[in-house]
Amino acid sequence: MSSSPPEDSPEDLYLRVFEKASVRKESGCDPLSADWQAILEIALNLARSHLRRNPGRLLPLQIGGDDEWEFYLDLLKKIDLPPDTFAVMSTPSFSDNLLDALDDQELEVAGDSEVPWEKNSYLVIISDCDEHLRIMQVSLPSASGSAGIDVYEDGKHLADYTYNTIEECLNALAKVPWVFFSPRGIWTEKQIIRYTESWFVKGVDREELGGMAIHSDHSYVHHPDLLGLTALESMFRLLEATVPAALEGLDTTIETTNDLNRDLGREETVVSIDGILLEDPAQCRALTGRIIVEMDQQLEALERTEGIPFPDRSDREYDPLFDRTARKIYEKIVGHPCPASVKIE
Repeated sequence: MSSSPPEDSPEDLYLRVFEKASVRKESGCDPLSADWQAILEIALNLARSHLRRNPGRLLPLQIGGDDEWEFYLDLLKKIDLPPDTFAVMSTPSFSDNLLDALDDQELEVAGDSEVPWEKNSYLVIISDCDEHLRIMQVSLPSASGSAGIDVYEDGKHLADYTYNTIEECLNALAKVPWVFFSPRGIWTEKQIIRYTESWFVKGVDREELGGMAIHSDHSYVHHPDLLGLTALESMFRLLEATVPAALEGLDTTIETTNDLNRDLGREETVVSIDGILLEDPAQCRALTGRIIVEMDQQLEALERTEGIPFPDRSDREYDPLFDRTARKIYEKIVGHPCPASVKIE
């Protein structure tokens, strides 16, 4: 039985990045540009495992406090990432962590350059998923100062855009990444699925979909025919893919189920892991109730979103598909099928 190859150690990754930068400088690249691209690639490597599992999504490296959280939610609404990208956000509270990581490995950046962002600033880094040959740096230095986008390719400063305000720069993030990272040719099914579901997850995080930046021509819920689906099938495919992550695993789903029932004053059985694994009927019904609430909330969000052909709930296939999807979600969260005796209602 074969196993996956072990992940490279952080030390190996850092060394490889700086070896790449050295080769670029020896070939004639400006040392400042080559070194900055190396630092940006290391920032991406700090979240390498997560990014590999979630391409096309923005990962905050750290969020400290309400102000940083609100900034992140605003950014989610405005940024539109192509499907084959890695992207991270550095926050003011994270500003010193990258340098600490470099110091721990006793690595030096050639030249006298400083890190390509200021303290107390936000930085978004976007790159291709493979060799990070091209990396985009979005610098948001202060709430009132100028902001800009710089693009590096193979150690060279390829392009830059300057904006008068952070707001102008944020608004540009619905289009500029597509100039440099848009998939070539006809999109694959995998790219369509990844892009649609990444967009929807952003909306779940913000608890709204309206006004979220999107290239809707590539979304299978806006255009179900992209995957040969009906509008009804596209809705439930999306829920099956995204609700388990929104519920955050069995422990959290049980906790929120009990909290919700308590807040609503419901006299229902307290749910426990043992009860679910032993298929206690009352506890399994309560857990499916939590799944149904989440599905209904997400369906309502989709129904309110302009441009989505929401299906007729009176369609005779609606209830069977809802039932089937709820059971699939239950199985993904719990690890075994929902008991047949539990009714989805």
